[in-house]
Amino acid sequence: MPLNYIQKNAVEFVNGPCLILAGAGSGKTKVIINKIIYLIKYCQYQPNNIIALTFTNKAAHEIKLRLLEYLSIFQIQQMIISTFHSFGLKIIKKEIDFLELNSNFSLFDEKDQIALLKKITNKKIKNDTKLLKHLIFMISYWKNKFYTPEDVQLLVKSNEEKDFAYFYKKYTIYLRESNTLDFDDLICIPTLLFKKNQIIKNRWQKKITYLLIDEYQDTSTSQYELIKTLTNKNSNFTLVGDDDQSIYSWRGATTQNIFLLQKDFPNLKIIKMEQNYRSYGRILNVANKLISCNPNYFKKKLFSKLKYGNKIKIIIAKNEESEAEKIAQKIICQCTKGKIQYKDYAILYRGNYQSQILEKIFLKRNIPYNISNNSSFFSRPEIKDLLSYLRLIINHNDNYAFIRVLNTPCRRIGITTLNKIEELAIKKNTSFFQISSDPEIKKILRVSTVNKITKFITWINEITLLSFSKPSCILDVIINDIQYESWLSKNLKESDKIKNSVNNIYMLSNWIKSLLKGNNFEKPMNLLEIITKMTLRDIINNTKKPKDANQVQLMTLHSSKGLEFSSVFIIGMSEGILPNIKSITENNIEEERRLAYVGMTRAKKQLFLTYCQTRIKYGQKLYTVPSRFLYELPKEDLHWDQNILLTNSANNIQYNIKKINDLKQIIKIKK
Repeated sequence: MPLNYIQKNAVEFVNGPCLILAGAGSGKTKVIINKIIYLIKYCQYQPNNIIALTFTNKAAHEIKLRLLEYLSIFQIQQMIISTFHSFGLKIIKKEIDFLELNSNFSLFDEKDQIALLKKITNKKIKNDTKLLKHLIFMISYWKNKFYTPEDVQLLVKSNEEKDFAYFYKKYTIYLRESNTLDFDDLICIPTLLFKKNQIIKNRWQKKITYLLIDEYQDTSTSQYELIKTLTNKNSNFTLVGDDDQSIYSWRGATTQNIFLLQKDFPNLKIIKMEQNYRSYGRILNVANKLISCNPNYFKKKLFSKLKYGNKIKIIIAKNEESEAEKIAQKIICQCTKGKIQYKDYAILYRGNYQSQILEKIFLKRNIPYNISNNSSFFSRPEIKDLLSYLRLIINHNDNYAFIRVLNTPCRRIGITTLNKIEELAIKKNTSFFQISSDPEIKKILRVSTVNKITKFITWINEITLLSFSKPSCILDVIINDIQYESWLSKNLKESDKIKNSVNNIYMLSNWIKSLLKGNNFEKPMNLLEIITKMTLRDIINNTKKPKDANQVQLMTLHSSKGLEFSSVFIIGMSEGILPNIKSITENNIEEERRLAYVGMTRAKKQLFLTYCQTRIKYGQKLYTVPSRFLYELPKEDLHWDQNILLTNSANNIQYNIKKINDLKQIIKIKK
């Protein structure tokens, strides 16, 4: 693998601690691969003395695959190439005799953790998802700081903190008594063991003659302590990371770990990899200007030997729907010319909820798309429920829809009854719906059950007739008749989930009405056409796609890290969205700026930033102002939509703060 001058220096520096500040698209994985090969082939390091740690199994697997081209399977098997937590687990198993654990210990995953905390906490915490998640975060935070429950009880002040400290103690006792570890223990236990037992620490330091860490900027406090403990003797290590791409503080990552290195390792060699092999020069210039607004101890400036490229386009829209329409038109126009495919586009956003309008417009425009993390609008339970009702109205023979809606909301018709209906339907070669009206049904079911089913069938027939005369109101009638919102409130309980679900229902209802009505560009559709199109989209979205499927990629900015696309749209460049409300109110903008920087540096050839002047939140129309990040970009590299150039001012920021406060009031009222 050919290396540039800086990459070659990074590979060949093997004596002492080394920090490689690898900018986006600068070839960090290539350097890690080459360094492992160099250590074995030219420096006579034994494979079983080399450890490479990553943050995902996927990254570890990729390193192994790429090493196979240059090393034997035996050599690779001797090395430890794994995630931090897998490595921690290996240490625990190896040193189990020195720990207060039995060898048959269990591991808690996130669901186990939530279930336990619901069991041991009071009613207030267990019924409040936000509070429960905050407790989980605090337990993880305390563990990563190596605080025992006794330490925490001395630190806490407020009543909530005291409650949290009490439940941390109960949680810790439960894990110890049940011989169970959680995710954080896999790092904390080995680190504390090394600090307490010099013999064990010396043995592991002797074993690890060279350590490599990928994505070092994502390390937590406890992970840094583990690294420092393991390397303290010979300090032969290479840490590869980029402080400008540190976007996981909510998972415990801290950029301070990069700055601590120089203090703890005075002879630290710092190598900056600034040549980007991915993006056109203008994209890098814009990204550099944005990230330079963050205070940064290690200054970097990415550059490219590729062409400079076209200006970054700022798309301004009246509202979210107009924003999605403009994106769709741009994609269709470019794809029609045949120079670019759908799979070359990525649309990035701050929160998953932003994908809903995009799905609506893409579906209407027949643009194929894929949503990462299965966060499709159509995958939401409330949308599946209501679409199933509409499917059954349109097609009484739709057995799947019949099964889904029969007990949604609950009509007290059990699984035994459904099995009997199914057996009779198969016997008579008809649908579940049709057999439910068959006289023979009375012979196999109790009278009370027959009455419930008859009532349901009668109602479906009535609204089926209504769907022909008044299709635009049919969904509202269904929601009202089955008291769906009330049922959701009882089942979901938590206010945020209820609000989001009701908001989704409101969007679906308006969407169907708009499709029935049509507009200047789209012919009116009938109910059958609408539901068929939506159902088809749902089936396609739940089918596993080949890697090279020709689809626009929709994902959050966090999910995009490590990926690259020919053309990138970053949507919702508004104050309160990017940067988000929490970062503004807590005066913590730096990570949001890094997040925008990560998004920008995913683009190879084209970058679009979109902003809309109004947004709907919980049914309320909110006026927005452009993100401060747009004002931080070099004007000469931007092309503003409709030749509108907005100027930054203190008034804009004040106006935005007012709008954020307005939104807070709306949320309080909704609660």
